[in-house]
Amino acid sequence: MRKNDFYVKYNLSDEILENAGTNWTELKSIKKEYEKMQETLDAVGRFVVDQMISSPVIHSINYRLKNAEHLMEKIVRKKSEDKNRNINSENFREEIKDLIGIRALHLFKEDWLNIHKYLCENWDLAEAPVAFVRHGDSDRIINFYKRNNCQIKEHKFGYRSVHYTLKTRPKNENFLVEVQVRTLFEEAWGEIDHRVRYPYEMNNDLLVRLSSILNRLAGDADELGSYMRYFKKRDKKRHMEHKKQLEGKNKVIAELYRQIEALEIGNLEKESINKNIADLMREEKSSEEELDFPWLDSFLDSDLFKGIQGRIEEFMKSDDFKPLEISEDDLKILQKTQKELMSIMGPAPGKMEALLREKGALPNLIDHKKEDVIKEENSS
Repeated sequence: MRKNDFYVKYNLSDEILENAGTNWTELKSIKKEYEKMQETLDAVGRFVVDQMISSPVIHSINYRLKNAEHLMEKIVRKKSEDKNRNINSENFREEIKDLIGIRALHLFKEDWLNIHKYLCENWDLAEAPVAFVRHGDSDRIINFYKRNNCQIKEHKFGYRSVHYTLKTRPKNENFLVEVQVRTLFEEAWGEIDHRVRYPYEMNNDLLVRLSSILNRLAGDADELGSYMRYFKKRDKKRHMEHKKQLEGKNKVIAELYRQIEALEIGNLEKESINKNIADLMREEKSSEEELDFPWLDSFLDSDLFKGIQGRIEEFMKSDDFKPLEISEDDLKILQKTQKELMSIMGPAPGKMEALLREKGALPNLIDHKKEDVIKEENSS
């Protein structure tokens, strides 16, 4: 690669390299040494991948060797950040820890702990894992990482991932392998952000803002996925407990019927007792049917729902939000849809409607229209 092409591609110059304490000749020397060892590095990386891919806690794995040009650019960047840092053709293998890079991806946020335990128990670590967190992440999340012996670093672009540096020693030679552990949604955001903004648009304010929005949506998707998993587990447990209770109750009732049949009393008395038991069963069934959507209250009060609702309210209050013009025909359609929705929500739509209105989840289209009519009359 020619020097001018490299400078143009990565927005560099002789002056920038000099200020970083390096030069083009030194970078070419590092590149030459790196290319000599790539075959060995590839064998080491594939060995680690083969070992890790058999772990059931990992959803999928991406693997790559660092591009030689990216290595040169990274050395300039690292030396610019710390002018006292010495990186040369003899020590770059130890100084640049992601020459071999592996990304271990998991589906749900809570799956990280299993991967963390697997890596810590089966591999030698060169240093403590580093958990990159986003500004605003709760103390509960940060303390969770700390309890599992992770260093905490807040990333200025909202990057979330946990990085591990594994030590391997095939053929009595030391090699470092960086393993990045993150969710599929975090991986998708990271890839999009890197391809759109790197290397020329790192300071593009609009792209930074758009990337931040995408980052938060990816985080919301992770949280919603975890909530779905939690809800499924809780709902399954509730059904199993209800089934167990029902089976126990049926056994008691069957035993009562048997004991009644064995009593030395007349048939009329037996029929009367049996009728009381049957009435009791019907009353219990009726009380259960009155519990329409028992989870709705707690869901609307959850942090997840409040977060979504709060962001919608923030957008509606912002200058970017323009009021929607609704025609007479559109209004009639919306009113009809609202009535149909209430009619299919069960035997007590009024109760459901009141609950949704209280939570702000259902607009009162008819009342809004009345207010518009009043305003028009007053203005005329």
